[in-house]
Amino acid sequence: MIKRFRQWLCKVICPCREEEAALEVFVPPEKDSDYPVYELPWATVLGLLEDMGLTRITNELPDRAFYYTDEDTWNELLPNLVYPPEYYAEQERRDCDDYSKKASADSSFFYGLNCLQVWGDSEAGYHAFNMVMVLRNEWRLFEPNSSFPVAGKLMLPTNEHGWRARKWMP
Repeated sequence: MIKRFRQWLCKVICPCREEEAALEVFVPPEKDSDYPVYELPWATVLGLLEDMGLTRITNELPDRAFYYTDEDTWNELLPNLVYPPEYYAEQERRDCDDYSKKASADSSFFYGLNCLQVWGDSEAGYHAFNMVMVLRNEWRLFEPNSSFPVAGKLMLPTNEHGWRARKWMP
């Protein structure tokens, strides 16, 4: 009874306009992609990453298969997986691993492609960034935070910038 009275009182004292809001929702296209997409079993990818000396952080795998594309296509998609430095608002609470997680999730959600979260060495010290496969057993690293000079550029796993992955997670 008191709850209904409070609701009535709020409507009388502070009447609100009721408006219909048009919601914009992302709907994946019917056709999966206009770019080449390759597929490998996760078991094969696990072996390839182990051969590189990378440690897996979790035993869980997200899907049956690992989806990747070629280097030219990744170069076209990367600008959409790099985010402004303003997101880097708080150390620990919202930092490099969150950028890495967002790039990984957006790659999967918008493009249907796997993008690993990796942790390792960088110009900033121990750091989280991302790694993608460009050909079977050919990998490239990239930084999703646009404040870094190498942001949005595909780098070899061993590169002149000193970035090196040590651990990974899907």
